[in-house]
Amino acid sequence: MCQNISRSCKNLFFKVALVIVVSPIVYVYFEPTVNWLKSLNYPSVPKHDVCGDICINALKTPNQIQIAASSQGGDLDTILLIWMWPFGQQFDLGLCSSMYDIHGCHLTVDKSQFNKAHGILFHHRDINGDLSNMPKLPRPPFQKWVWMNMESPSNSRQRSNLNNLFNLTMTYRQDSDIMVPYGRISENTGGKKHDEIPHKNKLVCWIVSNWNSDFKRSKYYEELKEHISIETYGNHSNGRISNQDYSDVVSSCKFYLSFENSIHKDYITEKLYKPLSLGTVPVVLGPPRKNYEEFIPGSAFIHVDDFNSSKELAEHLKLLDQNDDLYRQFFTWKEHFVASASIFGPDQACHACDHIRRNKNYRVVNDLNSWYWG
Repeated sequence: MCQNISRSCKNLFFKVALVIVVSPIVYVYFEPTVNWLKSLNYPSVPKHDVCGDICINALKTPNQIQIAASSQGGDLDTILLIWMWPFGQQFDLGLCSSMYDIHGCHLTVDKSQFNKAHGILFHHRDINGDLSNMPKLPRPPFQKWVWMNMESPSNSRQRSNLNNLFNLTMTYRQDSDIMVPYGRISENTGGKKHDEIPHKNKLVCWIVSNWNSDFKRSKYYEELKEHISIETYGNHSNGRISNQDYSDVVSSCKFYLSFENSIHKDYITEKLYKPLSLGTVPVVLGPPRKNYEEFIPGSAFIHVDDFNSSKELAEHLKLLDQNDDLYRQFFTWKEHFVASASIFGPDQACHACDHIRRNKNYRVVNDLNSWYWG
């Protein structure tokens, strides 16, 4: 009997040992399915990896982004809220992509979008002195307030309550956060044929409505007209002219007086760019020639500072009138470049939105007054 028991013990031991040896082999070749594991309430994990806290958080990130996007209505565009129409002039809010090739921007004047807006655009001349027409709600921490001013310091009222209020500046100046000039000379990449010089039946023209006898331009004009004939238009002389009349008049003149109402660095307005685009040589009065040549070819214009007196300038213009070859040299730049004037409103709004979309860094304008008027 003891022998039989010993034999049974030996058989049991052999069977147990066999199970221990064979089980791993069976598991490798016949791995249990996930469903079977789930029925035993075991977690489903990768075969060779263990997902810790860092891994779990990483897996959650895409879902969190998706939830955040859906909470904003699915609109991933950068939203720029125009708080007041500049000078009350309304414009098409959908021009950014078609006119400037700026995408991912959404312009709005709907003030109920305040809390969602990534940026708010404020026009200096339309801000009340007591700030009563500024937002009353707390500003979201991500939101940028953009101070827009296209007027020179001489034509802008300084206010002490604008410091530490804005995040970005947008003006015609090169040292602005967002520089939007009054016009551009850009490379002719579209293959547009160089336009012929329009027919000229006038020598010198000037269109002026904002007349002030104390302005430098007014004093220079009074001197210049004593030496050469000048056709004048605008409220000060023959009355305001329409946009079409403007183009017809300016293109018919050999020279146009592109005189700025005040002298400041970079303050070079449409008074320069429009004549250039219409095939007329501008005679400029503004910042020094060097400043102009940062924006346009030096051979495209005449600067009053190039002459010792208004009489000397007049004599030079008369010489160019008599020498067609010399006159045509002012248009050689048009073989490779085109001139265009900015469109007030859309230019500023679209470029402000694009800047905010591309730049996420924090900034605050601590002393706006010293920077702009100082």
